[in-house]
Formats: sequence, C-alpha cells, structure tokens
Amino acid sequence: MRRLLSMFALFCCGPAFCATTESQLDCKNEIVEGSRIVLFSNRDIFFISNSARGCGSEYKYRDYSDGAKGFLIISSPGGDELGLNAQNMIYFVSLGSEKANYIGDIPASATELEDGTYQNIVQSGGSIFESVYKLSSEKITILSPSRELIISDTQCIYQRKDSKACKKMSGSFKEPLCVINYGGQKVAADMDECSGMSEG
Repeated sequence: MRRLLSMFALFCCGPAFCATTESQLDCKNEIVEGSRIVLFSNRDIFFISNSARGCGSEYKYRDYSDGAKGFLIISSPGGDELGLNAQNMIYFVSLGSEKANYIGDIPASATELEDGTYQNIVQSGGSIFESVYKLSSEKITILSPSRELIISDTQCIYQRKDSKACKKMSGSFKEPLCVINYGGQKVAADMDECSGMSEG
C-alpha cells in the first residue's frame, strides 16, 4: 500500500505542480549596516534590506526558472494591511545570491494559472474586471489586452478594434456585455471571451 501511495504522489507531482510548490520561511530582524530582515529555511537563507514589512508578515518562497534562475519570495500582508486591496509583495533572488530584490506587488486575491501568470478578478462599479500579472526576475507586468464584463453600466464601446467611433452599449446582470480592453479602447467581444468571469 505504501508503495502504491508513493507511486501516486510521484505521478501527481509533475513539473507543473512541483514547480509551484511554496515553502515557508522563518524571519528575524537584524541591524547590520542598516535595517534588514533575514529569511531562512532549513536549507536557504535570504536578506531583505530596508523592508517595507517586518517579521509580522508571512514569507514563502519557491524555485523560479523563466530565463533567469533563482527564487521568488512572496510576502503576504499582515493584519493591518488586510482588506479588498491587500497586496502580496514579490521579491526575486538570483541563483547563488542571498539578496532579495523587490520586483513589485500583486493582489493577495490573485490566483496562479498553469503558465505561471497570476489572474485577479474583481468587481468594481458596474463591471467585473480581470487583470493578469506576469512575473519576471526584474519586474511584474500587467498583460494587455484585459477582459471586462459589464453587468450594470452603460459605456462607449467599439464594435471592432479598427472602428473609428464607439457607441453607447449597456450590460446587465441578465444580459452582461463582454469587452476586451486595449488600453483606453473597449471593443465588444463574444460572451465566450468572458467565460468564467462571473462564476463564484
């Protein structure tokens, strides 16, 4: 039975799953040439200088390999920072280094997709918005175009991307309107393009 369970665990732990496994980091404050925090596990140690968060935050890390190799460190918001706009602070540590460099924030509510990007879906006003975040070793990029599901609003929407003028269109809970947002230009799209945005 144990052998069968071991084989099952090995099968389930394929590259896509194992690559995203996060491990907990312990934290301690240290005063060495200025303020810094030390993050450590039973096999790794990292430093963050002049951290905006101290050891009241939870820190996790994982292997990262997308061009540059190293580790991503994720700092979760503490008690005072929790809320609808809570953010995870993201750091990158190059392979062979111990210094964690801040690369940006993503919403704490964002979920990781299979390709390593993070998706955040939030309702604001009369629309449900999707933002997709791509992490790299240097920065976090919000991918464009993005999706918007209009559920209780009237907006000026272009019929096609090459349309010269927009026209006022309305979306409702019963008949939502899916649009693709190319910067400031919102283009009407088939409802299939917004699949999954109103679930949950």
